[in-house]
Amino acid sequence: MKRYIIILTILSAGIFTSQGQTDTIRFTLGECIDYAFANSYDRQSMEVNVRQQEETLRGAKLAYAPSISASIGENLNHQGTSDDVNFGGSANIGANLTLYNYNTLRNIEQQKIMLRQTQYQNEQYDQNLIINIIREYVTVIGEMELIKYQEKIVSTSEQQVTEGEKKYRLGAILESDYLLLEAQHATNETNLLDSKNSLENSLLELKILMSMDPTKPLALELPSDETIEGLKTLPSRDFAIEQGLKNMPSMHLTETSLELARQGLKVAKGGYVPTIGANAQIGTSHNNFENFGEQLKNSFSQSVGISVSIPIYDRSQTETQVRKAKLSIQQAELDKQQTELDVKNTMAQAYTNVETSLAKYNSTTKKYQAWQKTLDAYNAKFRLGAITTVDLLQQENNYISALNEYIQAKYKFMMEREVLNVYMGE
Repeated sequence: MKRYIIILTILSAGIFTSQGQTDTIRFTLGECIDYAFANSYDRQSMEVNVRQQEETLRGAKLAYAPSISASIGENLNHQGTSDDVNFGGSANIGANLTLYNYNTLRNIEQQKIMLRQTQYQNEQYDQNLIINIIREYVTVIGEMELIKYQEKIVSTSEQQVTEGEKKYRLGAILESDYLLLEAQHATNETNLLDSKNSLENSLLELKILMSMDPTKPLALELPSDETIEGLKTLPSRDFAIEQGLKNMPSMHLTETSLELARQGLKVAKGGYVPTIGANAQIGTSHNNFENFGEQLKNSFSQSVGISVSIPIYDRSQTETQVRKAKLSIQQAELDKQQTELDVKNTMAQAYTNVETSLAKYNSTTKKYQAWQKTLDAYNAKFRLGAITTVDLLQQENNYISALNEYIQAKYKFMMEREVLNVYMGE
């Protein structure tokens, strides 16, 4: 997984800001992902699995190394009623070497494939983790932007209440109009409080994904409008699907499963193949300790040999294993075809999600800008007494509705766009 490439383009320059707290941890999105990788116990466990598989492969390769053993012994012998006690001893060094073992070779190939399979499983975990972090990260910055606007709305409605109170005391507006302004201000304050609570919950979810201490403060910096605009350039649908087929870990996993099935057939056929080995040994012995050196010299022996083990008949067990291995290959090929179809569907859906969210983002942007200008005009008219409080609040509610739609669409597009990038391996 090219995790350093998939960092959100729009946030590559962003950092966490303390918002008045000097001890707030500061991270870019890339650092969030790196922090999660470094602190996730599940991921560390999976990395241990990779190292274990590396050791298994190393052990499989050492099966071709010679085995060497030595023995030395002294014996005390006594026979019958004689008082004679004899001492004897021997010393030997032997070595065995596998010259050709078909199944050992196949096992090495299997372990290589299994190592790659374990690595792809880690990549799949990483991909899912990254996507979850992106989604929660974008949720947080969306809520932060909403709060920024809501604070302005609360400030504006507070001014409206102050001005309304003056007009009411002067008799310029009715008491009911003044109460409507107070009610709207209270509603705006409640909405702001709800958004802040939602932000805290989302930050907690992000910390959980990062395996971070939930008591540590965390805040994010909003991206600029210019960087968001840069995301609107889309690759072609066909290119996106092609990249997904090349880079999705699920495709790599199903390919290694097919490779393992093919190796399984080769292993099964190994029951037909002879095994060739070599051995060598040197040794000496003695009986009692008279002329000890001469005894060792005269008893010194050497031997070397080659052995061939030829399978002849194993009650058709090898033939049965071969047939089962061929069926496993067929199943693995079907699984690969299904996975390829699933990946194509996933990529097509992800691309459609980007197109749909982009279209909605563009339309809600226009709608929001229109209602913003309308509200500015109505605020000016209200200050001049040209419209009623009801007219003003109706336009304000329209603006708030458009604002919510705009922010949701904006960050929905950002999320879908970056998820597509992750699927493409970028």
